Amino acid sequence: MSKPRTVYLVDYSCYKPPVTCRVPFATFMEHSRLILKDNLKSVEFQMRILERSGLGEETCLPPAIHYIPPKPTMEAARGEAQMVVFSAMDDLFKKTGLNPRDVDILIVNCSLFSPTPSLSAMVINKYKLRSNIKSFNLSGMGCSAGLVSVDLARDLLQRS
Repeated sequence: MSKPRTVYLVDYSCYKPPVTCRVPFATFMEHSRLILKDNLKSVEFQMRILERSGLGEETCLPPAIHYIPPKPTMEAARGEAQMVVFSAMDDLFKKTGLNPRDVDILIVNCSLFSPTPSLSAMVINKYKLRSNIKSFNLSGMGCSAGLVSVDLARDLLQRS
């Protein structure tokens, strides 16, 4: 058996949300009380989750969740995905000097949101990626999608 080739992470980029997306604990709990005013047990549960989650005072939530009541629509979710993915990709292209047409493999993952057309199709169309790109869209897998994506990328890169 041939030994798999080593794969290296050369660069990466993370999305940094704007300050307007920050939600201090007090604001989060105030919104929870207003939204769940008829369900005290749910408010108490929210507080316990908040205390035990490891979230900090600078935790951010998407714009749709800032409304009272929240407006979690498909349109808002797609807008959030575009904000996060496009911002990270723009930053990565800028840092690396790569042209989007140089991308051979695209893997997009999202824990919960699984729209049609897919998030990978959204990226391909936005950046006018090549028609023969190997494109993968992993959605609805929860937090494991990140690990599956890294493993998939490694396997694909070792074979190419």
